[in-house]
Amino acid sequence: MAENSRVRYFREVVVPSNSGSKWKEGHINTVASVSTLQDIKVPDSSGGYAFTEGGVSNRFIYWRTTSNILELVEQSLDYNLFGSQIRFHFHDTQIIGGISIHESHGNVIVLVVTAISVHRLVFSHPSKLIKNNIGYTQSSQPVPSIFSYASENLWSKYLLNHGGNFSSQIQGAASAQNGEGQALFALSSNEGSVLLIKMPPLNIQGIVQQFELSKSSMMQKLWTGLVPAAMRGSQESLETATGLVIHPFRGDTFVFAICRDHKIRVWSTRTHECVSIYNILETCPELKNAPPAIGSGHKLVKVMTSDAVNLLLCVHLNFTERNQFCFIQPQLLSGRMQHLHMATVVGVAEDLIDYCVTSDKLWTLWTNSSGESIARVCHMSGELRDGNWVEVILHPSDGGEVLVSQHTDPREVYTEKIFQPKRFNLYDIHKALNVYRRSMDATVPANLDIDMLKQEVTEAVEDAIRNSAMANEVTEEEYCDLQMEQWSKFYSGVVQYQEVGGKMKGFFADSNTGLVCIIKKGGLSYVRPCDPIEELYLGNGYWSADHLDEITRRDVKTLGMCLSLIGGKISEEMVVQFEDSLLMKEPPEEAVRLLVEYLFFNTSLVEVSLDSLGALVQNINDLPSCLQVVLDSLDLTNRAAMEEEESDMESEQQQLMGDQMLTSDSALDFLTTTLQQTSETGFQALRDILVFLTSAISLGDRDGITPEISETLNEMIPRTSSLLQSYATLKWASTKVATPSTSNSLEMNLRQLATLELKENSGLTSMQKTVSSNVTVAELFIRGVGGNQARVNLSRTERFHDNTGQICNWAVLGITKQIQLLLWPLNENFLFPEFLASCCQYLPLQEYSYQLNHWCEINPASRKFMLGLCYLHFGEPEKAAQCYTEAKEGLEMEAFLQSLLQTDELNPRVLEVLYYLKVIRQFEEFDCADTVVHLARTAISIADQNDENTATLWSKMFKYQLELGHNDEAYSAMVSNPDPSRRKDCLRQLLVTLCERGDLQTLVGFPYIDLQDEVVSILESRARSVDITTQNYYDLLYAFYLSRNNFGKAGSVMYEHGMRLGREVPSRQGLQKQAHCYLAAMNALRLVNPMYAWIVKPTAGNEMQMMKGMMSGKRKLDGDEKEDLTAPKKMEILELEDIEKEFMLVDARLQLLKHDTTNSVGSGPTPGPDEMVGLLVNAGMYDRALTICQLFDMKLTSVFDSLALRCVNLAKSCSHSTLADTTTLTRAWDWLKLNNLTAPSIKESSAADTAWSLLQHYLRTHEDNTAQLHRTVVVRLLSQGFPLPSWLIKSYKELNWSELLRLYTAYDQLEDAVLLTIEYVDALMGTYSGPDCPAFNLKSSLRPSPLNNWLPYTCIDQLSRALKDLKQDMLYDRLAEKLAHKLTSYHQKMRNISEQMAIR
Repeated sequence: MAENSRVRYFREVVVPSNSGSKWKEGHINTVASVSTLQDIKVPDSSGGYAFTEGGVSNRFIYWRTTSNILELVEQSLDYNLFGSQIRFHFHDTQIIGGISIHESHGNVIVLVVTAISVHRLVFSHPSKLIKNNIGYTQSSQPVPSIFSYASENLWSKYLLNHGGNFSSQIQGAASAQNGEGQALFALSSNEGSVLLIKMPPLNIQGIVQQFELSKSSMMQKLWTGLVPAAMRGSQESLETATGLVIHPFRGDTFVFAICRDHKIRVWSTRTHECVSIYNILETCPELKNAPPAIGSGHKLVKVMTSDAVNLLLCVHLNFTERNQFCFIQPQLLSGRMQHLHMATVVGVAEDLIDYCVTSDKLWTLWTNSSGESIARVCHMSGELRDGNWVEVILHPSDGGEVLVSQHTDPREVYTEKIFQPKRFNLYDIHKALNVYRRSMDATVPANLDIDMLKQEVTEAVEDAIRNSAMANEVTEEEYCDLQMEQWSKFYSGVVQYQEVGGKMKGFFADSNTGLVCIIKKGGLSYVRPCDPIEELYLGNGYWSADHLDEITRRDVKTLGMCLSLIGGKISEEMVVQFEDSLLMKEPPEEAVRLLVEYLFFNTSLVEVSLDSLGALVQNINDLPSCLQVVLDSLDLTNRAAMEEEESDMESEQQQLMGDQMLTSDSALDFLTTTLQQTSETGFQALRDILVFLTSAISLGDRDGITPEISETLNEMIPRTSSLLQSYATLKWASTKVATPSTSNSLEMNLRQLATLELKENSGLTSMQKTVSSNVTVAELFIRGVGGNQARVNLSRTERFHDNTGQICNWAVLGITKQIQLLLWPLNENFLFPEFLASCCQYLPLQEYSYQLNHWCEINPASRKFMLGLCYLHFGEPEKAAQCYTEAKEGLEMEAFLQSLLQTDELNPRVLEVLYYLKVIRQFEEFDCADTVVHLARTAISIADQNDENTATLWSKMFKYQLELGHNDEAYSAMVSNPDPSRRKDCLRQLLVTLCERGDLQTLVGFPYIDLQDEVVSILESRARSVDITTQNYYDLLYAFYLSRNNFGKAGSVMYEHGMRLGREVPSRQGLQKQAHCYLAAMNALRLVNPMYAWIVKPTAGNEMQMMKGMMSGKRKLDGDEKEDLTAPKKMEILELEDIEKEFMLVDARLQLLKHDTTNSVGSGPTPGPDEMVGLLVNAGMYDRALTICQLFDMKLTSVFDSLALRCVNLAKSCSHSTLADTTTLTRAWDWLKLNNLTAPSIKESSAADTAWSLLQHYLRTHEDNTAQLHRTVVVRLLSQGFPLPSWLIKSYKELNWSELLRLYTAYDQLEDAVLLTIEYVDALMGTYSGPDCPAFNLKSSLRPSPLNNWLPYTCIDQLSRALKDLKQDMLYDRLAEKLAHKLTSYHQKMRNISEQMAIR
């Protein structure tokens, strides 16, 4: 409090108004006569009220009136409110004033006085909303205002009764609520009477009472009552009250009135009697003959104090020549009202607009002769109680001119100026755009956001430029002039609307919180205390920071005057040029030389500035000490450690209050603008100090500065330059507009921060991060973690516990100072850059790093790291890698980099390796493979041999070398990895990647020293686990084995591949691959020593192991008991012939697929030999069927049986008695062509003849001595009733005529059987006397010898028996005789031969 009492100067803080927000409208009908009231002119009024009950703090209501409209706005510094604006329209009447707000029994009561009525408006108290759990959950969520649930049912009114003596025009009014809950209204007329109206307490039945308070003399009462108003004239009475106050005092409620005759009259609302008349001119005897007040007259207000017992009034006496403020304290002594004069303050010679008084300050608002509004404050207590007026430093109005330098686009300059955060209200821009568009007969859509509004403004000005161009083509210079003209026109319109909305209407001050506001036509602005530097620089050298001796304080004041003098001589162009030089990284001591040269060595200014400044400098006794005091105050380095004194009184409630303090949007705008103001002022002060130091050293003895002092001043320049650049950073942060971020970029940023293992500690919601247009980075910081940390730091100080009520006296500057400490680049705190990164504000972060890197020696490595983060975000990995590499120098010194590693390791080499691993993860997230390789190689060169992280680095180098296609380098990185498990993982990745790329030659060509077994294991595992239709590791294994001359393994691999293809890919393509695999396997095994040309048939062990996890412990899926998978399996050895057999089956299946239109052959596993022969026979592929039968040692009977049947059917279809259709012949030729028809014995003839020829060829080729194939064919022909071909009979007789005889007999071919028997007997007898008989394969027996030939008597007997049974048939009877005769001849012959042999 002591420090606050020394603050002399105050500064206005303009925050964006919500005048464009939606208002809730209320309409109140007063049933007044328009004709009667249309000439009433009532001045506008305004005021405010801060809540004091129900635990509600930092929440207030302000109002303003215009004619018949009352606008009420509720504001909170701790919470955002919705529905906080309400506008009442009192129809057909004017609002007189006298508005007051009261808290009573859970309600907020607003009392309003109009020209013909009084009103009581009732709203719910904020504490009631809290109890109902309607609001106050989180500061980021808006809570309801008391106006959100406004209801007309709680609004009451009373129409004034102008009867009796009160029949004149109302001059003033006041309202209040007494201790009984009655609403009291006091209205003064121009005739000197006062009307008192009493409304009964809320929710209590009663009537409204109206009283006319008694006059001061009986004659006046009689004159007023007896003489009509028309006869009295319209002159105002001297007793007319121009100011009224109603206040409860000492058990009663009194009406205090200041009248035109300079007297204070007091009435009791209980007795309605005038209890006191006090002539205020007694306090100023020199004015005892002053004439009555004219015009608006005197004013009377209550002094707002925390004293609930005593009352203090402040009267503004308005005389023609002067005005003054008198402080009067009413007292009741012995039942009589007396008035004690406390103080008098003489006013300024200007027109008073409004004033309010707190316990220690008198706040006034004036209008000067030029119409400008001026706010002044007079300190009434403490060290500054001197009765002097101090002007409040108001926000400067924006001029209509904007400086546009050469080579810049006016559109960019003006749009940046117009849409600069906190500069203009968007509602004013929208109104100016409406007027601007209306001049071009165009309209503007409503409810535009800032981006759309910016686009609309640009399009509107561009349209106006095009319309202004008279010709189709204009020169560049003419176009620039048109741009300047139109943009300047639109900008001036925005400025005019801002000036209209910024017109000041009144003051509102709260003595409890120290809150002071200026109520304006379009919004509200705050008034805060100045910090010491602002007072020094803007307050003409006043210094309130430290307790200095009188000489030093006078020196500091003189220095402040010097700085003000220098600052006043610097033009805007020079300011822009100086700031641009700083942005171009020019040292401040070099950039300031141009200002020094212009100010002190320019002939046009030397007399103005040099003489006056030199005179001031000569008045400073100890210039170095004076400068040191100011620089120490400006220096925020390590200020946090000095100011944050831990408090022993900190409680949970106080901590909660500190966390919630000043968190609403309005308060955050308050803090943001304060930060901008203080940073700007500090920057300007340091700039001028640097100018002062440079000029003082340059001028030397001309200003009485000795060489010793010059040397001391020269030593101060580096520190001043450093502080100047620090404040330039604060200024930049408070003006730099944040870049809008999309949700996608925020999500990517979260992943990027996660790789660094940094927590997202911005303190902002995703919505706040996304909607960041027209917001500065400093405001984002204050809304997020910066503001939270500042409040925490502030809550730890002793001042927090001593000043919790005086929010605006200390908390605003306190939090702002804490924010500056967090932003201060010379402190080791690194919260701000971390915040920018977490909010995806990489463009501001890059700019921030650029500004500091060339001069700031604090956290250089951390900033380099953040700069690398920015480069990486913007797609410049090479620059990012360079920054990251340079940042490693700060691993042992800077806290931020140490926090990244999260380790207790002390070895510098290990720390660097861990750092590189962290950085590499960043580049991995952005797919920067080449940069990862570079960083990994650098880290490996740094790491110790026994560093366990080396294996990780080698793995990363391998991974990204492989990704880049550097196969040799990847292989070298793999074999260099010291960790066997990681080396095996890398090997697996190498094999898989190269196989997927199809770079098999490279894969096979690597030597794989000591890794061949792992290669085989990996490839076999991959081959057996992946889908063979997508990846073919078997071919790779085959090539791998062949390259190493391991043909046996190569054959085994290809056989396994073929086997799996047959099982898993039952398609034509799969069969083709399977055939190729079997061929490759056979070729490989043929290159092996025949002793070792065998393989072990692969088993389905892998599949069984996979199924093992799917099945139950003891049962299969179908419930049957399963076999033990762990039991040893029998091995099956496959030789080359076995593989060849399987190949033939696959090849046969392929041949079938070529001619199978139904594709039924392609489904399912490969058929066995028997089934395959059947399929081939059905398809007519007899050549391949015979081959399969011979390969698998199968009988050929099925093949010949099928072919015989086909021959019979084909012969029948082609017989002379039947006309063969084309389809039958086509099909016949189709299957005939599938066989080898090029044999010499097969003639080119009809299909039937070709088929018989093919059968004859097969019999000749494949028949053996058993004549089994002939029997099969003959049986098929006889069973079909088809006569045997002669060639078949002939060949069969040669092989086994007796079997043919039996078949004839069996199939009832008796005639053929008889003829065959007779023929055979003849042939047999002929051999006994002649040559051999080739027809039956009989040899000649010319000499008697044991006979080798014989007759099948059993068969012949059966034939004879059959003939005997059919002897009724003459044919068969003759055949029987014939056969018997032939047999008799044969027997006779045999007897003769036997006898001859016996004789011999």
